[in-house]
Amino acid sequence: MKKEVKSKNYGFDFLIFNKIKEGKSPVFISKEYKISKQKLQYHLNKLKECGIIEKVSYGVWKVKVKNLSLGTKPESNLHALQIKIPISSGNIGASGWEVKEELNNWTPTYKTFKELGGITIKNNNNKSITLFAHTREIKDLKEIDELAYELRQWALQTFRQDFDVILDIDKAEVKVLHIATEDKGSESMIKKGEKFELDLDKKAEKVFPNDKIQGKAWIDGSPFQFTAETNDKEWKRAYLNMPFNMQNIVLATNYIAKNYASHVKIVEKLNNLLDERIVRKHIKRIIKGRQTTINEF
Repeated sequence: MKKEVKSKNYGFDFLIFNKIKEGKSPVFISKEYKISKQKLQYHLNKLKECGIIEKVSYGVWKVKVKNLSLGTKPESNLHALQIKIPISSGNIGASGWEVKEELNNWTPTYKTFKELGGITIKNNNNKSITLFAHTREIKDLKEIDELAYELRQWALQTFRQDFDVILDIDKAEVKVLHIATEDKGSESMIKKGEKFELDLDKKAEKVFPNDKIQGKAWIDGSPFQFTAETNDKEWKRAYLNMPFNMQNIVLATNYIAKNYASHVKIVEKLNNLLDERIVRKHIKRIIKGRQTTINEF
């Protein structure tokens, strides 16, 4: 079960939820995040009222849902997935296949299947086939790898049984992968027809061992009005985690700033103490000439 919280003030509650999910006690959470017990109790009560966590006994809480969404997780779409698989032996034939284009030296043919959410297959002159997975929503990046391997296995069995064609699935390769992310809050930032592209200066994370796509990310207006799109699962993962990483950075920055302020006060007090004549004489007596000046102490 998944609980969605739409309030904009639940960033810190999300962190507390994860700690409760890990089995951490309120005392532990209070110390880790440097917050008072009263403030922590306020957040615990808020999560409890939403039916997200519950109190088991004194100092012991547990989660009531498996996942907590802040209502900010954008919708993801597998916009394009193209897999090329070489043909080891056999000819597909033209019967039942559609001609959509005519090239100079050969005419590719296409056939659409309903299996696995919809697939269009292109026969590349009986040398290879290209599988085009139909666009679909995805909830987890693991679905991409699972779908790719299911498509490869389905193609092996279908072409062997229906067309007497043997595919070399060990050489299967993802040629195109477009993972789209909807960002409603940024829709006004892009005009119709605009596209911005970023070269990630790395190879995209692989699905099959033979993949060698150059990693890229781009922003355009398809399939959503504002779409952050990429062919690299690693970049997509970082994009989805960005709001929570920012929240952690804010907490860490506040912690550093708070401790830095106390550190400065200590340095100032020590500096004032060193101005005392009796203290300076005592320090000189302790160091016994090991340092040439008091400033080196």
